[in-house]
Amino acid sequence: MLRTSMAVCWFVAALAAGGALVVLAAPSAAAEAKGGDPPAIGIEVPFPFDEPANMNDPDDVALRTLAAKWRKPDGTTDQDALVALLKKRLDAVNKKLMATFKMTETPHYLVCSDADTAVTGQFVTWCEALYNNLSSLFGLKSGDHVWDAKCMLFLFKYRSKFEQYSLMLDSRSAKRAGAYFAVENYRPGEPRLVKICIPVDEKEPRKLQEYFAHEGTHAFFEVYRKPAHLPLWLHEGLAEYMTIVNDRTLRQPKVAVATKIGRSGGTIQQVLLSRTGDMLAWEDYCVSMTLVDFLIAAGKPKFKKFVEALKDGTAQEKALPAAYGFTLDDLEQRWRTYVTDYLPRHP
Repeated sequence: MLRTSMAVCWFVAALAAGGALVVLAAPSAAAEAKGGDPPAIGIEVPFPFDEPANMNDPDDVALRTLAAKWRKPDGTTDQDALVALLKKRLDAVNKKLMATFKMTETPHYLVCSDADTAVTGQFVTWCEALYNNLSSLFGLKSGDHVWDAKCMLFLFKYRSKFEQYSLMLDSRSAKRAGAYFAVENYRPGEPRLVKICIPVDEKEPRKLQEYFAHEGTHAFFEVYRKPAHLPLWLHEGLAEYMTIVNDRTLRQPKVAVATKIGRSGGTIQQVLLSRTGDMLAWEDYCVSMTLVDFLIAAGKPKFKKFVEALKDGTAQEKALPAAYGFTLDDLEQRWRTYVTDYLPRHP
């Protein structure tokens, strides 16, 4: 299959308390215009902050460290204390950027925005809809925590402020990024705090929703149960799959690309064996989406079992037969039948 390269922005930065800030970014609008490429995910490589937290600066401490008391007396995580910490972080962000972000709290998100009320309101609706769809897919119960506290969703009215934020708060340039999400990984057993950053200028609502569904799925999937190295096709395929759950009009164009590839007779092994950090072409994203579509159609409980085995460190070559009863080679053949025979008849 024809493979076109795609610019990928990705960063990791070490935090205080021995942790890491894992940042996975989407390409900019300019990169999208060249080939319609969706957001991408990168490789995890430690990289320290250029400057450690200034312990004499309360704002810097709030931004780069955990709350002093994040455990309850019984040893469980004090989610309310962590939410309070994140709310303090917004005050610190506004001071450092000389910004006017306002916060809207939902059951699972803290939506921080300097965009207009209408745009912010759309994201408030989208974020809980996405969380509920993903929770349903993985059979989560009310009260289950995917991430700790609440996911901070930053919406930037102007791209310049988005880029300023990434440099000042995450110590990395986001000039080539269309959006990114970050996961604060501290020591094992400590809280996992998540944020998503999206500039909202010069994008139509449908594109914004697609961006958020893709990045929001990455953020959820990365920390679901526990962080783990997952097959790239699965991470990107689920992110693309959730975009079509939110907007069914996006489905057919992506299916059409996968169907064409399936009928070509060419192998998709390079997709199935891709690793985090590899370059994926737009066609590969379509293949990945339909692979996930097929596996979910074959049974949500099987899909959950497959994912959980991967999260526990099982290689996909063993996890797939254990969950579905067929091999990776079998998956390619079944996928081909699915995209060339079943999907054209069931759009």
